[in-house]
Amino acid sequence: MMARDSFTTIPFLRYPLQQLLVVKPPVPAEPWHGVWDATKVAPICPQMGILFNDPTVKGDEDCLYINVYTPQLKTAKEQLLPVMFFIHGGGFFCGTGNPDLYGPDILLDKNIVLVTFNYRIGALGFLSTEDEVVPGNNGLKDQNLALKWVKNNIVHFGGNPDKVIIFGQSAGGASTHFQVLSPLSRDLISGAISESGVATAPWAVAPKGHALTTVKRLAGFLNCPNQSVQEMIDCLNKVDAHDIVAQDPKFMVYSFDPAMPFRPVVEPNIEGAFITEHPIDIIRSGKSAKVPFITGINTEDGAIRSAGLYNNYSLIEELNRDFDRLAPMVFLYDNNPKKDEITKKIRKFYFGSKDIDNSTKTELTNLFTDSWFLLPLYAAVQLHTKYTNHPVYYYIFGIHGSESYSKLFGDPDHDYGVCHGDELISLFSMVIFPGYKPNASDKKCIDIMTSIWTTFAVTG
Repeated sequence: MMARDSFTTIPFLRYPLQQLLVVKPPVPAEPWHGVWDATKVAPICPQMGILFNDPTVKGDEDCLYINVYTPQLKTAKEQLLPVMFFIHGGGFFCGTGNPDLYGPDILLDKNIVLVTFNYRIGALGFLSTEDEVVPGNNGLKDQNLALKWVKNNIVHFGGNPDKVIIFGQSAGGASTHFQVLSPLSRDLISGAISESGVATAPWAVAPKGHALTTVKRLAGFLNCPNQSVQEMIDCLNKVDAHDIVAQDPKFMVYSFDPAMPFRPVVEPNIEGAFITEHPIDIIRSGKSAKVPFITGINTEDGAIRSAGLYNNYSLIEELNRDFDRLAPMVFLYDNNPKKDEITKKIRKFYFGSKDIDNSTKTELTNLFTDSWFLLPLYAAVQLHTKYTNHPVYYYIFGIHGSESYSKLFGDPDHDYGVCHGDELISLFSMVIFPGYKPNASDKKCIDIMTSIWTTFAVTG
């Protein structure tokens, strides 16, 4: 194992944010005087751990910090190392870049500099009124500001500011793709890896009108007026962040669907906008960053949903009974005018004449995998290969390790295959699997995954 240094809780965004929902983009942190204590772990941003069945509100608004892990502090240009900049997932409503989930030990053995960080999530990061009052995408703008911090400062940690590979998983994978597409970030990166998530996925970008409807509902939950957009936002800005986050379950109709009430939006064309066109249109116009791009899925990504549903069997019974009503919402085609016809075809293709029950775990997992991950990623790859001239690579991760995220997503007693997030176990040290010791097969997978990811960081 190589020597390494760890610098955590480095501020990159000015705090306090006078109004977390303001129209202005985030502002870089000001330099400090004296010695900064970079040994602490930052608080997580305000959130509910819905993905892991934790309904309590946790976190602190003072959460926007960067962590830098480096095997060297040499700053001579010829000795600088490639930088891997990781964007955490969590459905745009939960998650953190802290080392308990994304520890550096595995990747740093491959001689790179690793950067992780927190960004605003949920309503605090993705609320939008779809106009100049709150255009939205503050969470994505936080990510962009973190990238700018890396560009300006990573040389002091032994990293090459001209060799920054961004990578992320799930909503972090979609965020990675968004950074590739945004004019604010295109010149800050040299390559990108989107794991099980792209910006073209229906869960990753809100359809027109959705964001404003959602914020008006939030205002109603909190007894704020919603006739005037400005008055509504002025009222919401006075509400405690934990009280805002506590409203998340009120948006949910079935389990935690509809998923991601607050998500990225296409912004009005104003100064500081992150994106002003739909991701599909950006790719078609050839405006994405001219960098190599990797994306892919896990073979049973859909277990992120099926495992939790089967752990609460009443939800399976409800889905079987009310499939025609629930399917368009759950499988993300509720806005399609042919949704009734699509629903019938989906049920016949995946389940035939069978009921959805304990015998259909595989079929339901496949349906979630296809609708949430496989189809959007396939479409993104097709678009990039057709309309851009940069290298595009596609992978399928199907190595079944001795641990799986399906246990955390709700069902520790059954095998769902290679679940959403399972590739992360081969990239990061983490404490959420207590007692985990990689066996020989796990170690081989770790070596393969880290070699591919870090070789891409070096060579593209």
